[in-house]
Formats: sequence, structure tokens, C-alpha cells
Amino acid sequence: EAEPSAASTTKSAPRIIRRKKKGGSATTSSSSASTSGNDIPPHIQNNTQLHHIISTTLPKDYDFEILKTIWRIENSNAQHVALQFPEGLTMYASTIGDILVKFAYRFQPAPSLQPSPSSDQANANQEENKEPPSTRPKAIQSLSILGDVTYGACCIDDLSARALGCDLLVHYGHSCLVPLTCTVIPCLYVFVEIRVDVQHMVDCVHMTFLQEEKDRRQNKSQERSDDGPARIIEACVMGTVQFRSAVIEAAQRLNSDADSSTSSSEGDEIKFEAIVPQAKPLSPGETLGCTAPSGLAQLDFQDALLSPRERRERKKQAAAAAAATGAVDTFPAGSADSIPRERVMLFLADGRFHLEAAMISNPTLRALRYDPYSKTLTEERYETVKMKRLRREAIMAVRKSLGISDPLKRGGDSVATSVQDGDDIANSVLQPQQQRSSSSRPPSSASRKTMGIILGTLGRQGNPAILSRLRSLLHSRGIQTIIVLLSEIFPKKLEMLSKPTSSGGSGVCAWVQVACPRLSIDWGHYFCVPVLSPFELYVAFGEVENAALWVAEEEKTDDTVDDLTDQYPMDFYTKSGGPWTNYYDSNTKRKVLSYGV
Repeated sequence: EAEPSAASTTKSAPRIIRRKKKGGSATTSSSSASTSGNDIPPHIQNNTQLHHIISTTLPKDYDFEILKTIWRIENSNAQHVALQFPEGLTMYASTIGDILVKFAYRFQPAPSLQPSPSSDQANANQEENKEPPSTRPKAIQSLSILGDVTYGACCIDDLSARALGCDLLVHYGHSCLVPLTCTVIPCLYVFVEIRVDVQHMVDCVHMTFLQEEKDRRQNKSQERSDDGPARIIEACVMGTVQFRSAVIEAAQRLNSDADSSTSSSEGDEIKFEAIVPQAKPLSPGETLGCTAPSGLAQLDFQDALLSPRERRERKKQAAAAAAATGAVDTFPAGSADSIPRERVMLFLADGRFHLEAAMISNPTLRALRYDPYSKTLTEERYETVKMKRLRREAIMAVRKSLGISDPLKRGGDSVATSVQDGDDIANSVLQPQQQRSSSSRPPSSASRKTMGIILGTLGRQGNPAILSRLRSLLHSRGIQTIIVLLSEIFPKKLEMLSKPTSSGGSGVCAWVQVACPRLSIDWGHYFCVPVLSPFELYVAFGEVENAALWVAEEEKTDDTVDDLTDQYPMDFYTKSGGPWTNYYDSNTKRKVLSYGV
């Protein structure tokens, strides 16, 4: 093999790609905006009738991105459009549909402009700025509003939209969880950002901690010193995707008050330091019901307050100081001052579901939720110890039912994978049992047991790639499987499927569902047989060591001393999760895989 040349071994400088503006200027007015790419053309941007209808029929604080949606419909020549809304936004479905049908016209690209005479370009821009003629055909020939329940972005129903003959699906109210490369028709995600009174939220936070500091000093009969703030509040600000701009603004306002601090009439001072944590690939501060930033209690807060550039400079200075003095770290984690610090989570949302994911993932942190509709700040609690105990009991029940006594701790999948031909689940997942290789099955009494795997079919909730991993894991332990496709999982339905058969079959002893992890966490103890999440199945077989769940019955203690430092992972849509998550390795392709079992 040839040796690499010196030129190839030299580290090349990073490439910086900058998108050029039309006309070469750094700024472009709306009247001269380009009609290529994502820029909204003037006949939409400057349509006064369209703006009037939007302002009079839709709530002013909700950004439905109507102009962007109309341009996407025109630019893609979509004729049959499907709209999908969560329950809270369904009331606006008909209004938005009427607006799109009325103002979306058949796209007619303008002729290419010659750069020579400026007068020709000005005339072309004048023609472009005109309202579309009444004779111009409408773009949308048929519009469908999907009526199935939508719990989150994982429920995006491009399959049903294609079955209806749609050529574009607009999904409202959620972030882009399912990549657009995996959908069968073009899709557009509209986050529906909601404008809220951020200053009122910040004022509520200030008043709450000022009052707490006042009460604390009165109870301890302490007098405040004048040499600095009495307490520093380290705030991790998060929320749902609808409030992502408000979350960032709230953190900025809390930090802007850091220099002057916040004081009350009694002289108590509270200083705030705020960050916006991120669970990639989600937006900064965004939290899902199954995915939330973790490790916030152990985070180096002073380092997190720095910008990426400042963080790089800090590392360079630390490395230079270490080389000069031999010190390991010139910038130790945490703060060296003697001012008491309290770390909390500030959550902006109108419900608890998403906040509970953050509380599960960070059980030792205090959680405060601001409701932008009632304009109230409340302290929220979650029974983490009880939840972990219920899930531990379900895992132990599965192990007992399958006869697992001493599982092999392998730490995850190490088997080579290959993509099967075709995407048909019926041909690749539900293949006859005798066609599967049985050489890797250890002889065990568990070989007579049957465990069910549920693939959620509500939109894109179920990931066939995760199903393949679970099926291979069960087959490698000699456990038979049955695959069931369900849009929603109800206790009565699983009770009928779990009963012994009339021919003498033992029935299904347990289930693992590839739909929503919160279904097992919140409702798993209501089923007649255990219903595990993919993560819990890996724990049951010893593939994952989690001290928060992996405790024998005789080792359980009182609730007050249960260990909360070991976190139950809420990482179903993070890039740092294990093989039970959607962005792990080949799971992103959402294709059925073969693991040689």
C-alpha cells in the first residue's frame, strides 16, 4: 500500500461557506428579495389582503408561518395538500386551510434576468411585485385535514397522507424529529411559535426567590452583609418548542440583571445566572416528553455560561498554564466564592408532560414552571422514587417470567448488522420462525416463552430499526416473539392478546413497546402483564447497568434513602443515547435490519 504524501497528511484549514445575497449586498429589502430557495416572493410578502385576513382570523401571538407555507406550496407545485395539527391547534385547521386554498397560486417561475441593463431588472421587479392575476390558476386542487390524534412530532403521518394521494404534508406544532429524508412525501414542519410576556415570567422568578431569601433569613434570624448578593440562583431555562424564542429571551434577561442583581426593599439581593441547556439534535432549551437534557446537576455552570469562543479561549489558557506550571487545571469546576448557590430548572410550558421528562432526567434539581396563559409560577414535583420502584418491579417480573437468573453483561450490541432487502415489515419482521437461524440460541427453559413486541403505527412513532434490535436480542436468548402493530395501546386489548390460547399455548408473558417510552413509565403498571420500554428490556437482560433500577428485592430500602443520583435516561431522540434510541447508529435510517439471529 502506498505511503500517504506529505500534502495529504497536512491538516487542511476548515472550509467556510457563506451564502451570497442577491446583488452582492449584505442586506436585502423585502421588495427586492430573491424568489429562489426559501425567500418569500413579493407577491406573497406584500399581499395586503392576505395580511389583513391573517391578522383578523388567527391569534396574533401565534406564528403559523402562513406566508412560508404558501410559498412552499407554490414552489413545489403541490396540488393535494394535507394538514396535521395537535389537539390544541385543531380549532384553527379550517381557517388555515381556507387561507391556503385562497392565496396559493400555481407557481410560474419568472424568466431569468440579464444583469446588463438595470432598467430591465427594475421592470422585471415591478412585474414581480404585482398581485397575481385573477386568471392565474389556484395551486391547491384538494386539501385534507388529518383527524387522527397527534401527540407529538413522532406522530407525523406522511404514510396516511400518501395514501390519500397528497403530495405535501404540513405538520404543525412540533419540531422536526423524523428526518425529512425518511418521509415518503415532502413534509413541512411549522413550529407555531407563541409570543408570551417574558418580562412577567422574569419578574415572577425574581419575586419568588427574593421572598424565599427573606423568609430564610427571618427563620434563621440572620442579618444580611453588604459585601455582595445573599444568594446566587443558577437557572437552567427550558420549555417546549413553541416557546423556544421566549426561553432564550428569558435566560438573556436573567443574565442581564446579573451585574446589578435583584434587590428588595429589605435589602436582600439575589443574583441570577442562566443557561439554556440542549439535548442535541433538539433546539436549545427544547424538551420533549421522552427527551430532555440530563446531567444538569453535575454541570460545570461557569463553563456553560461561556460562549463557544470564550470556552475555546479558556481551554487554550488552561493548556498554556498547565504546560508552564505543570498544573492540571487552572480553571476548576464550580465557583470559588463563599456565596450560597442554588441550581434550579425554570420551565416555560402550559402543562406538565414535557417538564416531567426534565424532572425524571434530573431528579435532584428543583423545578419551577411558568404557565404563560394563567401567568403563574408554580413549583412542580415528581415521585421519582415511586416511578423507579414500579419500573424495577416490572423488570424483575419479566426476568422471573423468562427464567433469567444471571444475565450476561455485554454492554450493548456487538453483532454485525446488514440492511435487509426492501422495507416491507411483513416480509422481513414477520418471517416464519423456522427460517431463522437457531444456532445462536442457548438451550434454556425460556425458549418456550413468548414475548410480544409492539410497533406503534400512530404516524412514525414506531421505529422498525429498534424493533429489529429488540427481536434479535430476544431470539439470541431463546425467546420466541410475536409482532403486533398498534396505533394506540390499551390495557384491554393487550389483556386479550396475552391470554393463553385454546390450543394449550401459554400466551404472551410480557410486552416491549416501540412507540413512546412514557407509555411504560406512566401507565405500565396498569396492564395485566409487564409492558417495558426498549431501554428497560436492555436492563432486564443485563445489557445496560443502571443502579437506579438494577436492585434486588431484598436490597430495597425506604423511599427517603432511595438513590436519586442514577438517572433514568430520557434520551429517546438524542444523539448520545444507546441502541434503544432513534438516533443511535443505523436506527436513524428507520429500516428493518438483520443481526444474524
